[in-house]
Amino acid sequence: MANKRLLGVSVTALALLLAACGSGNSASKGTQDKALKVTSSQPIATADPTKATDLNSQAAIAQIYEGLYTTSKTGKVIPGVATKVVKPTNGGKTYTFTLRKDAKWSNGKQVTAQDFVYSLQRQVDPKTKSQEAGHVEEIANATAINNGKKAVSTLGAKALSKTKLQITLAQKTPYFNYRLATELYPLNKQFVEKYGDKYGSSAAKTLSNGPFNLKGWTGSNETWSYVKNSKYYNAKSVRLKTVKVQTVKDNNTAQNLFASNSVQVTTVTGTQVQADQSGKLKKNLVLTKQNRMAFLVWNSKRKATANTALRQAVSYAINRQTLVKNVLKDGSVPAKSMVTQGDFTNPTTGKDFNDDTGNLYPYNLKKAKQYWKQAQSQLGTKKVTIELLTADVDVSKAVGEYVQSTAQQNLPGLKVTLKSIPLNNEIATLTKGDFDAGSIGWTSDFKDPIDFLNKGSITNSINFGKFDNAAYEKLISTIAADKQSAADRYQTMQQAAKLLADKQGVTPLYQSTQANLISTKVGGAKPTLLRDTQYRYVYWK
Repeated sequence: MANKRLLGVSVTALALLLAACGSGNSASKGTQDKALKVTSSQPIATADPTKATDLNSQAAIAQIYEGLYTTSKTGKVIPGVATKVVKPTNGGKTYTFTLRKDAKWSNGKQVTAQDFVYSLQRQVDPKTKSQEAGHVEEIANATAINNGKKAVSTLGAKALSKTKLQITLAQKTPYFNYRLATELYPLNKQFVEKYGDKYGSSAAKTLSNGPFNLKGWTGSNETWSYVKNSKYYNAKSVRLKTVKVQTVKDNNTAQNLFASNSVQVTTVTGTQVQADQSGKLKKNLVLTKQNRMAFLVWNSKRKATANTALRQAVSYAINRQTLVKNVLKDGSVPAKSMVTQGDFTNPTTGKDFNDDTGNLYPYNLKKAKQYWKQAQSQLGTKKVTIELLTADVDVSKAVGEYVQSTAQQNLPGLKVTLKSIPLNNEIATLTKGDFDAGSIGWTSDFKDPIDFLNKGSITNSINFGKFDNAAYEKLISTIAADKQSAADRYQTMQQAAKLLADKQGVTPLYQSTQANLISTKVGGAKPTLLRDTQYRYVYWK
């Protein structure tokens, strides 16, 4: 299914990403030469932060770049390249930053305000064809520029001097600090333009300003390393000299590598750990709920999957409690709305968003069969075949198989075929619209329902199925404008969640949980809700 965020990644990428952060108070200070060995569920697709859409690429990017802000070992927003977390002026729309003078690129060049301006302009420029242009959509003129209606130079980002940067938003955005900490990074124009579209396609064509440099990645291989960046302004706080990463798609292989101490941090499924009769691995298991929703997308351009009744039938036929309990077995949470648990609370009562929506995606065989008969009548056929696309990793395939079996068992006449392909290919196929249905996911880097709800908006690049509903678009626009009171905006978000469920614009399945095996010899490996691995906080005990 996937800050950051896929994006959307495949079902597996949602559940399979390492996480590590924490404090090194008990260990000796200074660089530790012994390499930490870890796994990734998928290879890197790109090291270009303006183009990365999958979680694995975004996890790598978070190691080698640093934005104006970053996050602490507990997930709190803290200063990065900026000297402090600033308070916006102009009604919450204008941010003025002072940059650290000692912030440098790995080639020794200073990180400047213009590096941020260039990166933001490049991301919003339609010529870049970034699927993550949404990361800058709150900045003034970003949408018009991305739609080709205004010049790139009109973006609300200005370098007032070498170390003074000003960003102006279209309207006040309560979650913009998270954008600055986890999604927006600088780029060195001279280095990027040297390689053009090939920038970030290999380690040699990537320039870092973060705690680590990327090494050994050719663009197609499945192993690479993060090597401590000596030019990083806070290099003395980075304990590990080298982190070696290998791609392991099979979870049994990952478990065996961990058991033999060939890797010290890996991701497995809850099923594996529960099946460990010796119990030796349970002491190493760390389960962490993620701000990540796995869901199905339906191609609205194809007759069968454009049918709302068919989508409703499949949704009601899925027992999400059984899915998380008997298939995932890792503490994942059945979806009640498109918004994850813990993402947002009622500003008046403090109740979780999903407590107020109620369960919008219940298991109800009676309704499933009713909607299926309606779909058959509307489609003019008793038999329908749809293909479900998943990533080619264990969790993705297992979830796909469950959806296939429960839909076929409960909806006679419906045939679901499965096609599992590498994650990069899945994203490419979904982007082209060459699919019936797909299992993907979204990881949000900030706490606000809009980041999940807008996956059903026709204006969002991750709306692969092209669901388009005028009433829903009006609600999303109202939420994004942020001109309502907090209480009214909350109620509008509630309405949007319920309308999305009624129309099955997308079909949420579960909020994923990371199941990490972490060696007891490794310190600082404590996952957080909003951020994946930050090896800058990890150390050998």
